[in-house]
Order: sequence, then C-alpha cells, then structure tokens
Amino acid sequence: MAKFEIVWEAPEYEHREKGVSWYWITIIVAAFMIAFAVWQKDFLFGFFIVVAEILFIIWADRMPRDIPFMVTDEAVHIGQSRIHLIREFESWSTDRNDEDWADIHFYFRSRLRSPLKVIVPVDRVEEVRVDLKTVLKEVRHDMTLVDAIEKLFRF
Repeated sequence: MAKFEIVWEAPEYEHREKGVSWYWITIIVAAFMIAFAVWQKDFLFGFFIVVAEILFIIWADRMPRDIPFMVTDEAVHIGQSRIHLIREFESWSTDRNDEDWADIHFYFRSRLRSPLKVIVPVDRVEEVRVDLKTVLKEVRHDMTLVDAIEKLFRF
C-alpha cells in the first residue's frame, strides 16, 4: 500500500508559441548549413539538414497532448506505460516555468542519464514537495545549458 499517491493531468511538454520570424530564422540557418554541406561535398549531411529542418517545422507547431501523471512513494508513472521506480532517483528539484505550470526534475542515480522532467500544476507543487521529501532528497534547481538553449530558441 502506497504511503502517498498524487495524481494529475498535464501537457506532455511545455509548448511555446512561435512567430513567423522564428520559422524564417530556422529556414535561413538551415539554408546556410546546406550551403556549407554542398561546399564540403558532404551530401549526406545536407540531406540530414533538410530532413531535420522539415521535422523541426512540423514539430514546432504541434500542440502537446494531456497525459496523466502519478507520483507515489514507490514510483513515478507517466501516462499508461512509463514507470520509473523511486529507487532509480537520487534527488529531485522544482522549477516554475510560468504562472500555471512548474517542472519537477528527477535526477537519476546513474550520471549518464539526463534528468526526468515532469510538468505539474503550480497549485499542486507544495503537495508534491511535502510528500516527495519523505522518500527523496530535494536539491536546488540549477538551469542547465540545454535548458537555457531550449528557452532561448523557444523549443
């Protein structure tokens, strides 16, 4: 029997609106990279850039679907199929990303794995914090280079 169980629904990722200029900038950067690939006669790299840019444009405007999350004293459940046992994690931290949502970052014991980021409603953060402190150590959240780049490029 679980000591605690917190359930909520949230978007699978944070969606950031992008303007027309964002798309033009990505196309221009891709064009320069393709020109460089042609100049270097590396057509495989050029093909990769074309495919990557097409996917970048398609995924940039895709709206996230809402998925169920559940945190217990034994595991973190994401959707119907992903389960991470609490013993896989060393610590966790929170980071507020806007007025409605916050991120919970779970840090794996294995340093080779990147942290698991879960979106939680701001009004549920304190409830999650109180319960998670009983099973995992809370640490201060430090923004990584990848987080900064992701926010800068609004992806």
